[in-house]
Amino acid sequence: MSTGTHGTGVTLGSLSSAVTRWGFVDGTGTYREHVRGMDDLSEALHVSLGMLGVLVKVTIKVIPLYSLHYVSTRDTLENGLAIFTEDIRQNRHVEWFYFPGSETIQVKRMNAIAPVYQSDWSKRIETLKLQIVENGAFFAMSELCKWKPSLSGAMSKLAAANVVEGEKTGISYEIYPSPRSVKFQESEYAIPLTQFEACMEEIHATFKSGIFDVHFPLECRTTAGEAGFLSPTQGQESAFVAFHMYKGMQEEPYFEWIHTMMKKYKGRPHWGKLNHLTAKYVYELYPDIEKFLAIRSQFDPDNVFLTGYLRKLFTL
Repeated sequence: MSTGTHGTGVTLGSLSSAVTRWGFVDGTGTYREHVRGMDDLSEALHVSLGMLGVLVKVTIKVIPLYSLHYVSTRDTLENGLAIFTEDIRQNRHVEWFYFPGSETIQVKRMNAIAPVYQSDWSKRIETLKLQIVENGAFFAMSELCKWKPSLSGAMSKLAAANVVEGEKTGISYEIYPSPRSVKFQESEYAIPLTQFEACMEEIHATFKSGIFDVHFPLECRTTAGEAGFLSPTQGQESAFVAFHMYKGMQEEPYFEWIHTMMKKYKGRPHWGKLNHLTAKYVYELYPDIEKFLAIRSQFDPDNVFLTGYLRKLFTL
């Protein structure tokens, strides 16, 4: 609730946007409650990284129980980009997996429907598919790539060719999440939605050149814009692009390229994932940083919550 953690859907904000009331203990030990409104404290609490205090209670907006109709398909990057703008407006959730160096993407689309429950048999089959293909087989491929990184391109194309297509329907909290047992390092950036096509074309051209040995797919999602002072989507509908490297493989050169490239697209990194943020860059990316820091000093005058890491990011 304090980091801008998000899902996918251009009409949907982050989890932080669901909060209507915060209860927190500030740096003086005082318990405070604040109801969301059109005020600076609300925009500071929206994504606070724990710097205003310890959240002990939140009130969130909810909606009645619903189901999701989920469809997974294989498509080409070229066609996916051609229909992307229309696709994200026509479907509640759209999520891409781009396979490095391949012309193939997996597209997951989900839309809300009236509550429908999956049968136990259907759940068991789906769980088995995920365990065998998306976790078991991918773990074996990842271990091969760690042993011999030059296999990464071939493994990426193999994974793309074996995308699991199909559809299913069930209660939203059973359909939306996916188990992930293959461990990885990750960096994720929010960029203006209008920059997504150009960014993906540059990413694809780089992978086609064979510079990096990466087999882990990139995850692409969208969210609505938010007003929070430290929200990565502040002021604009955004596309999120998440980059992964299998745990144990060398990620530094790859992530260094990512951090450099994303500056071109004014990318704001996810606060909770690997990044190269500096105080100077934070001040460039977030126009209301001074407002946030003024509120922070009011609620934490003795810097109780300003850790060594956060001090590097928020002190020029």
